[in-house]
Amino acid sequence: MPDEPSVFRQGHRDSTVHCTIGAFGVTLRSELEQVLQDFASVYPSAKADDLARQETIRIEVVRSGRSRIGRRLYRVYADGEEVGGLQRCDQVFPLVEWGINLRIIARRSEYLQFHAASVAFQGDGVIFPGDSGRGKSTLAALLMTRGWQYFCDEFALVARSSLNLHAFPKALCIKAGSYPIVRRLGLRFARRRDYIKQSKGRVGYVNPRDVGPDAVAEPTAVRYVIFPTYTGGTSPRLHPIPRAEAAIALFRCCFNRHAVGDDTLPIIQRLVSGASCFRLDVGDPDATGALLEATLNNSLGGVVAHPAAPGPLTSRPDAGRRRIPSLTTRRDMLRVGAKLAYVAPSVLTLSAHQVFAAGSNPSDICSTGVHTGGLCETDTDCCSRRCSLGVCTSNQ
Repeated sequence: MPDEPSVFRQGHRDSTVHCTIGAFGVTLRSELEQVLQDFASVYPSAKADDLARQETIRIEVVRSGRSRIGRRLYRVYADGEEVGGLQRCDQVFPLVEWGINLRIIARRSEYLQFHAASVAFQGDGVIFPGDSGRGKSTLAALLMTRGWQYFCDEFALVARSSLNLHAFPKALCIKAGSYPIVRRLGLRFARRRDYIKQSKGRVGYVNPRDVGPDAVAEPTAVRYVIFPTYTGGTSPRLHPIPRAEAAIALFRCCFNRHAVGDDTLPIIQRLVSGASCFRLDVGDPDATGALLEATLNNSLGGVVAHPAAPGPLTSRPDAGRRRIPSLTTRRDMLRVGAKLAYVAPSVLTLSAHQVFAAGSNPSDICSTGVHTGGLCETDTDCCSRRCSLGVCTSNQ
């Protein structure tokens, strides 16, 4: 690897480990031996010569004085940029992980990057987008123990050209509240340690390869977009949602939408056009896994037999033909138009007619959309027309 500027001061003892995270190379240099050992315990080692032939993220951990009560403090640098300020030793490893995430966001523009857990079920890509605290990492851990394959618990990396989902198999970051669930699943925490993460409190890390040698998935198309919310030990529920609603929510979850710019929304539209979209109330772990597998197993030609909850799966061939009450007042239409403009600036390019059409039937699928995957501005038979974010772009 070519020499790069280092933030280490001359004379300080340090060691270096070289690892790979999927197709990404990482070099970690640290004066803190514990961090080196923790990092090496969750990622496969690599030779420096091998990393020299690919783009590599360089992480450095540097001792930087002491706290008022005498504790040693450290700074973390990712490619020379400081991440997170002064930290105690038990806070360093989560910051190393986040530094790697930040460099992926900054440097890997060939992907559209969503804040999501991403897994594969029987070769089909599934992403679980959402903010922190939605239970994404715990859900990914649960599904892996049921034979699903792993892409990442923090990213869904979707290639902008092919729309395939790619692996970034970082260690799963599990919050303390989910420790009992993860232990019941038979998973063990790396080096039996936990750490303090600024935004999440106490966390532990699980090496995805501990689940099995084939735990990491190969690139595949995204077939399902499912927005999870953790509800505790209750019965899980899975609610189908319109693709246009999913597109807007995905736009908000996109890490690098500002860097990608105007191409973001069209790529998301292409992505959801080939996917079934849901909201998931995550309940009892076993019941949640069984519900997801039953639903995905009952997907036939893009038409999902949605489950009734609670109770067994039931096929609903007429699901796409029920009529959704439309918004009728001008105030409601303006409110929907304003919301669309807030979450997706590119929506400002819509005509007044299109905004009012979206307001009159926001994001609904048309009566035959369940068969074609089309999205329309009304619930009449109009799937032969081109649609964009739930709004028809062709003339009447």
